[in-house]
Amino acid sequence: MSMLPRTRPKRPWFPWVRAGLTVVVLGGGAWALMELGTRYLGLQKLTIEQVNVSGCRGERQAEIQALAEKLALGKPLFWLDAEELRSRIEAKRWVRNLQIRKDPPDRLSLVVEERRPVLWLVRSNGVFLVSDDGILLDRVNQANLSPIPVVVDPASQTDQGLARLVSAARVLREKQAGFYDRVTEFRWSPKGPVAYIEGLPAPIYLSRQDVTKNVPNFQGLFVDRLSQRPDLARLRYIDLRWDEEVAVGEPEDAPAGVKTPR
Repeated sequence: MSMLPRTRPKRPWFPWVRAGLTVVVLGGGAWALMELGTRYLGLQKLTIEQVNVSGCRGERQAEIQALAEKLALGKPLFWLDAEELRSRIEAKRWVRNLQIRKDPPDRLSLVVEERRPVLWLVRSNGVFLVSDDGILLDRVNQANLSPIPVVVDPASQTDQGLARLVSAARVLREKQAGFYDRVTEFRWSPKGPVAYIEGLPAPIYLSRQDVTKNVPNFQGLFVDRLSQRPDLARLRYIDLRWDEEVAVGEPEDAPAGVKTPR
């Protein structure tokens, strides 16, 4: 009488156990080699003993330094949970980006990119910095006091209006820095962005499509002609939205507004 063939029972958990044992053995071997090298060959342990922070200064640098040291000092350099460190630092509103570099044998280097303010936002509860990507940053104080344009007009502080003014300010700073540095106030109007500069009470209407349009023409015109006029304070407006020309709103008792050729 023939006997039925015997089969081994299936063990679906066996591959996982084997993988776990392999990881334990390899990890233990690596740890043992590191300990032997440290004790008998004079090799340094790859643990974080110093944190270098660059890209920011003052209180902000001290804040990042303290946080990074709390999370990283004494931890294995290459096993550090860098994503946790990144998320904790980038959660700060003034941090735009963070680069993390692990420098053997014991140093962690952090390069912080700060958000740059382009506007002051004046509200009833305080004055705030607004970054070039539209993030509301710190309150203005002696530490971050800088001469940048303000937005005071409440009608210009709607989400849409403020976003457009931030975009206009960013473009002007990048492409027409000389003009941006002279702007004291921005407003949003049905005609588009409006700028006010020191020494000229009249509003300057900027192009909605290209905020830099005619700005170089205006700069030359202001220096050569407008700034010399005795009735400068009585000009009603400057309009830069026209193609290749600057429109000047003459005083009420003067002839109608003219367009000044390029």
